[in-house]
Amino acid sequence: MLMDINLFGLSNILPTLLILIKSSALITSIANICLLLGMLYVYLERYLKVKSKFTTNLVLFSLLFLVQNILFSVYFFFNLPETVINAVLPLIFLGLEFTALALLLMITRD
Repeated sequence: MLMDINLFGLSNILPTLLILIKSSALITSIANICLLLGMLYVYLERYLKVKSKFTTNLVLFSLLFLVQNILFSVYFFFNLPETVINAVLPLIFLGLEFTALALLLMITRD
């Protein structure tokens, strides 16, 4: 089996893939930060025009999520998961959050 992997050149790819999987939570958290910065820009722009309680709460909502994702990024930067299994749960959580934020940003921009 090991010889088959070496024949196809996969032995060089597997360590890189494992590193990518282990750092995927950090990458997803940084992507969430980018989405939240976009949302914050849109919400602040609307707040300066409207200045309602709703837009104030939208700005606070995006700021709190931004702080959360910055803290996640710092945590994952210093504490990368040791195994692939330990990287899966945060990745699922952050991936779902990324999807929800992307949908919210699409709706917000309309």
